[in-house]
Amino acid sequence: MALALLLGACVQDRIQSKESKLYKPSFALFGDSISAFWPVEQQFPEFETYKKAFPGRRTYEIQEAAENETMRYRSCMLNGGVNDFLNNFEPTWEEVDATVQRQLKTLEILNNHCDYIIVLNVWTVQLPWPTKAASMINLEMKEKVTFLPRIDPENLIHSEMLLDGGHLTDEGYGILSQRVREYLKATLPEFWMEFLL
Repeated sequence: MALALLLGACVQDRIQSKESKLYKPSFALFGDSISAFWPVEQQFPEFETYKKAFPGRRTYEIQEAAENETMRYRSCMLNGGVNDFLNNFEPTWEEVDATVQRQLKTLEILNNHCDYIIVLNVWTVQLPWPTKAASMINLEMKEKVTFLPRIDPENLIHSEMLLDGGHLTDEGYGILSQRVREYLKATLPEFWMEFLL
């Protein structure tokens, strides 16, 4: 009985803190321009957001950023891979596998910095982006990333949601944000504990 009262008080305190904006779980995005340009401040107002992403980053640079990270986050998302193949329109499976292996290593590193991790896979891009590499990365990530939640956006993102064949419009970001938010709200106890009372 005493434990139930204590839990109730903790949950109630957490709810009051959220309502007064004192508590927001952290959400860090690691990746390339997709994460760097994501309007997370507007689309994830219930989170304290951090962008650990920069345009043009290749997977070895994303991995370095993860290795150099010093903070801990409640949740993180990883994207990337297509920039490894800029101007390479005929990639080999060995090249794609090397990219995916770097992403897997980055996920291993992020486990030391993130309580929960989401992987954002690649959607169908259009020229001038490396269309074949994007498709190959998508397939390889689906096969090898089965141990974490993965968002496969090839059926969510359509050509009219692309600015330049690869980068997203606000509509595209909105659709992905909804999917990511659904996962985070179902996973993080901060969002469902209040319903246990």
